[in-house]
Amino acid sequence: MAGRNETLKIWLLSDGAPGHLSQSRGLAEAIGRFHPVEVREITLQVRQRLLKSLLRYLLPCSTVLARLLLHRVYTIELPDEHPDLIISSGGNTLGANALLAQLYGVPNLYSGTLKKYPAQCYTRIYTVTPQGCANNVVLPLPPVPLWLTEKMPVVEADAPWLMLIGGDGAGYRFTEADWEQLAEGINQSGENNGIRWLLTTSRRTGIEAEQLLHNRIAPALLDEAVYYGQTPRPVVREFLGRCQGVMVTEDSLTMIAEAIYSGRPVITLTPQQSDPDRNDALALEGYVASGLICRLPLAVLNKFTYAQRTQAEIPDVARLIWESLHDVLPSPGAADEKP
Repeated sequence: MAGRNETLKIWLLSDGAPGHLSQSRGLAEAIGRFHPVEVREITLQVRQRLLKSLLRYLLPCSTVLARLLLHRVYTIELPDEHPDLIISSGGNTLGANALLAQLYGVPNLYSGTLKKYPAQCYTRIYTVTPQGCANNVVLPLPPVPLWLTEKMPVVEADAPWLMLIGGDGAGYRFTEADWEQLAEGINQSGENNGIRWLLTTSRRTGIEAEQLLHNRIAPALLDEAVYYGQTPRPVVREFLGRCQGVMVTEDSLTMIAEAIYSGRPVITLTPQQSDPDRNDALALEGYVASGLICRLPLAVLNKFTYAQRTQAEIPDVARLIWESLHDVLPSPGAADEKP
């Protein structure tokens, strides 16, 4: 383990999913804000899913077992050095995270729910809903890279609103009627509230839904629209900087968290067929209770009337992460930021 002023060598395990990588980088950068770190990102792939499932039950047994199973379960290339800390997010990384921590005798952090892996195999588990174990740190928002927490510029009172559109997934299903309601709601709420829109779809939206939206939304109400299936372009951050408020479909907690971190007012939109899992549902309820979002059924978007409100203060999640590690990392002491 590195000393108080020595660089902390972090192995960040990635399953390649952008949302998981964002949370892992958020953990690493939160530590890096207060202590020197050197982060190595290690991408892994699961070779044998059956063995991975078996591993979940055998993990607490022994380091010998870990040595035997690591390269049988995963395709992974490890650096030729000793880590000080293991970090990951995403179910496919859970086993490797715990195995490597056992092998090297170092603490390990995980962001996300445990998928029935034993909690005692992780030093800290970061979630936005309680998991019922002593090493669980419940955060008000998931960790993200620090650049996503930077303050957005002040915009004029007539700045457009941003519509972030996803699609089927995470217990949400959008029918043709939902897409029609969304287009109608964009038109009606735009006219009723004097709102112009920035709009972007995602890879989950699909070509047919995009075409319907393109045909139904009044062009005069759009400042700019990006239909991902036709002209994929990463514009979310740019659009967040130009808008005065955000509406976002509820199918992606990652997208919702990025919108909240922008500091803009955030309204989430729910299609008729919505059945998020218990953890996601609790997370959304928590965001509402904290004043971070308002929820609105998609079916009444056309009647929506915007009332100006003060956005709740965005919590300093990086500092909360650092403070949770007072007995894990080398003498973190007071949470003084690096000069």
